[in-house]
Amino acid sequence: MTQNILVTGGVVYLGSHTILCLLDAGFGIVALDNLCNSSCESLRRVEKICG
Repeated sequence: MTQNILVTGGVVYLGSHTILCLLDAGFGIVALDNLCNSSCESLRRVEKICG
């Protein structure tokens, strides 16, 4: 069973890189971000990298 992790601020620089590391380690991710200091483009880039 895959363990899910909630990443707050998941679309900003540090959060998106944390997500990549956690995905690489086999975790499921739920990202939460209010987008006040970021944009959805960061999330699209993570999706592109991860496939």
